[in-house]
Amino acid sequence: MPKKEKKAVFTALEKKSIYSLSSIFFFRMFGLFLVLPVFSLLALDLEGASPLLIGIAFGGYGLTQALLQIPFGLWSDRIGRKPVIAFGLILFIAGSAIGTVAEGIYWMIFARLLQGAGAISSPIFALIADLTRPEVRARANAGLGASIGMAFGLAFFAAPFLGSWMGLGGIFGSITIMATVSLVILLTSVPTPEQTIYSGSSWSMFKAVLRIPPLLTIDFGALVCSMGLSTTFFMTPLILSQYGFEKSDLWKVYLPMLLLGGIAMVFAAILAEVKKRFREVMLVGAGLLFFSFIFSWLGYSLEMLPLYIAALFMFFMGFNVFEPIFPSLITRMTSSHTKGTASGVYSFSSFMGNFLGAAAAGLLYQRASFLLFLLLIGMTAVFFYLIRSFPNPENTVRVPDEAKSGVAVGEQSY
Repeated sequence: MPKKEKKAVFTALEKKSIYSLSSIFFFRMFGLFLVLPVFSLLALDLEGASPLLIGIAFGGYGLTQALLQIPFGLWSDRIGRKPVIAFGLILFIAGSAIGTVAEGIYWMIFARLLQGAGAISSPIFALIADLTRPEVRARANAGLGASIGMAFGLAFFAAPFLGSWMGLGGIFGSITIMATVSLVILLTSVPTPEQTIYSGSSWSMFKAVLRIPPLLTIDFGALVCSMGLSTTFFMTPLILSQYGFEKSDLWKVYLPMLLLGGIAMVFAAILAEVKKRFREVMLVGAGLLFFSFIFSWLGYSLEMLPLYIAALFMFFMGFNVFEPIFPSLITRMTSSHTKGTASGVYSFSSFMGNFLGAAAAGLLYQRASFLLFLLLIGMTAVFFYLIRSFPNPENTVRVPDEAKSGVAVGEQSY
């Protein structure tokens, strides 16, 4: 029996759900990731552009994503996942279309803010949990993670070539097309789950999520990782261009970085999910982030490009350690009534990190880079400290949903 349980297979409905939602994530995230490695360089050609305004435009997507993730997650717990996801995709398509024709930095900021208003990450992660059984949910989340990882890798490889060929407007045009494909897939292929609509207050759902300490550690970790990601990829294209790298040459740095990150992701997922060593894997990831920020600062301030590139590889390995772990832990540590809310809080932290990192980089990297890196190093040190008391899944005790109120609080034993 134990062997059969371990080999539990997906049902036909679960397969359809995973394939269709993974496709939506792939097309949407591929479009987003196309912007990441080249935006700060291409945006220099926009009318009125300055480092600070470029940083705001770069991170503006993360700001509105962050502010709306929790409302969208709560909303999906109340009216259902698919209507909320469809509305978010429409907003994202509208913002992408404006970015296609934007000629000035202020229009680009508006386009990025509108893109981010389509805050559908938390409803999608909650929907995959609605459509799968607990015994296969980790593998279902891994499927979503794989689609994101594939989108990330292909986009980082393609972005330098597409940016050189089509420019920023052409990239946003491609994003518009891919987001439209995602909407079509949602409306035609994604099953509608039998979801229990929660009738309690939004505040009680929010409080239930905030009462779970490990979730707060994950949320803070998402903030740190995302700040590091947006800071790193705001600075890296500009730094490499100073050393003579053309837009079409950036892949020479990004490709090996992606390969190392992919290897780190696979090993992290195996050790965490199979061996139940989440805490130990997270400590390694936080350590990689900590030292990558130190070496990045040294490489940048001492003008040692090889050291900066080595730190970039180290950062991406650390970042990818957390990519398959965080979404899986979020759904393990909350109730069926508050999955959307918990995913919303997590996504809020992640996207707020994107905005804060980009804005801080635009403001400080030329004037006070030491303060920028000191902030990242300090936050990572705090994250490392919090992980030390993080419970591995075998030590986690779930409290059943409260039948009357619908609010469940997962309580952990430490």
